[in-house]
Amino acid sequence: MRGTRSSRSLWQAGLHGHTGHGPAFWQAIYDAETRPGWDMDGPTPLLNELLDMVRTLGLDPGPELAVPGCGFGHDAAELARKGFRVTGVDFTEAALEGARTRYGDLVTWRREDWFEGATTFDALFDDTCFVAMPPEARPAYVAACARRLRPGGLWLGAFFHTVKDPSGPPYPIAPESLRGLAEKDFQILHLAPAEHSHPRRAGREFLLVARRN
Repeated sequence: MRGTRSSRSLWQAGLHGHTGHGPAFWQAIYDAETRPGWDMDGPTPLLNELLDMVRTLGLDPGPELAVPGCGFGHDAAELARKGFRVTGVDFTEAALEGARTRYGDLVTWRREDWFEGATTFDALFDDTCFVAMPPEARPAYVAACARRLRPGGLWLGAFFHTVKDPSGPPYPIAPESLRGLAEKDFQILHLAPAEHSHPRRAGREFLLVARRN
């Protein structure tokens, strides 16, 4: 801990950007904590669960894949090791500095607002980025994901249906509520409870695989 305020107290301070929680909000958390509370110090075990699932859909190593809200880059680096061409996106410089320190140039690191970027990808992996957004930002976030995927591209995600403090972040969402948000732009291929969550998150996550229309 580098400061006196926990990530929870900083969340409750309500530092808002145009997406609900802007760069200053997240930078303050990184400034306060050497390792923020959402960081698992390694890739989520759900990554392998999702990749096993989508191999039958043709997502083998090689395609260009984005990790929005990549944080310290654990998931992005693991995907790169598996053969994907990965871009880790975050709009907080502290997150990207931590990612570069840990993983060097294994991944293309890009400081960017996911809502505003123009580069498109074959797939995206979302672990805790969607759920970090306040509920009012969800439609815009889903629209951004659709816009940044090429036709037929896959959105792979892990989401919380239950959290310890619903005032968030992270913010919970029911699977059917996510379906309702996504089905305008996506074909839902899988929406079910996660089976291999990190022990700290066991029983609280579900997985999405969706194909852009």
